[in-house]
Amino acid sequence: MLALAGCSAQTASADGADLEGLGLSAEIEEQLVALYDAAIESGDTEVMIYAGHHDEFVPLYEAFEERFPGLTISTGSYVGAELTSTLEAERETGKHLVSVLSNPNGDRYVEQGFAEPYEVLTYSDNPALDGLVDPAQLTDEEHNYYSPWALMFNFSYNTELIDADELPQSWAELADPEWAGKLTFMNPSTPGGTQTVLTQLLFSGVIDESELAAIAGNAKAVATDQLALQGISAGEFPVQPLAATTSILNAAESGAPVESFFLPEDNVVSTEKWMLTAGAPSPDAAKLFLNYLHTLDGQQQAMAIGNFPTNQDPSLESPHGWPALQDAGILPLKAQSELRPAIEEYTPLYQSTFAE
Repeated sequence: MLALAGCSAQTASADGADLEGLGLSAEIEEQLVALYDAAIESGDTEVMIYAGHHDEFVPLYEAFEERFPGLTISTGSYVGAELTSTLEAERETGKHLVSVLSNPNGDRYVEQGFAEPYEVLTYSDNPALDGLVDPAQLTDEEHNYYSPWALMFNFSYNTELIDADELPQSWAELADPEWAGKLTFMNPSTPGGTQTVLTQLLFSGVIDESELAAIAGNAKAVATDQLALQGISAGEFPVQPLAATTSILNAAESGAPVESFFLPEDNVVSTEKWMLTAGAPSPDAAKLFLNYLHTLDGQQQAMAIGNFPTNQDPSLESPHGWPALQDAGILPLKAQSELRPAIEEYTPLYQSTFAE
């Protein structure tokens, strides 16, 4: 391949890998083509991805398959104890199925030996996030994982029940009596996005325990995020704070009268860490996919889904009119090593505050 002088990386691949518009240097293009050709030649072309959710990623998966003909994405949905037991079973039997793992707590799976270090060629640090996102949320020194984007949690509201200019301008305002009976969200006693968001708000001093109690009194806490979203979509409640932008966007595209609302400050984010798994059965195809996530096209796909690229190219704009991550007024995101003990500390408080 490298001997084909004068050929671009795109034409150097006999099977037609399409690297046009990915915003890559010629050197990186050559390395990605080498990964692609190695995957095709080996026959190890299926990239099995384990994550807690996949629905919103389907357009991204399809875009990858279109650019790299012959490679396919398969998925498995696992979280928590089920994910750990599945990974342990594959390791013990030597029958590895998964090649890529995505999880907000990716560092925990690294500690358990489920990751294979790999330095993603298309990743670059974003100086604009200094002081906003702890570096350990983006990658580690051993290149075990990378976070191509952040998931935003903010307010969502029913556009038929309330106008945007009537919404609170801070999390603490949710404790005001005027919001009694108007709020719904997932019970934070159960692990999930709501628990993570409230922990960040308490841990950072954005709200205190008395305000949390008042918010609980104003809200209907339900078992899942989906039930909360159904509540505002059906007009049972005007506001769902602590909502993921991706979920609200999906509901709106399905015809629900809902929209996201960004606070002037303290919007909460989390990162999803993607990694090559130890014993990956399709390592070359998996490495190519991990590189794709950080390309121009990968970033565009992330924005269309409703996520916020951690290193958004200046040439790209959100199709939803949303700002880049560094301009979105986010609450500084601390490392998981700080947030996990805080979650454990606050869980008894959530259980008592949101008891039936």
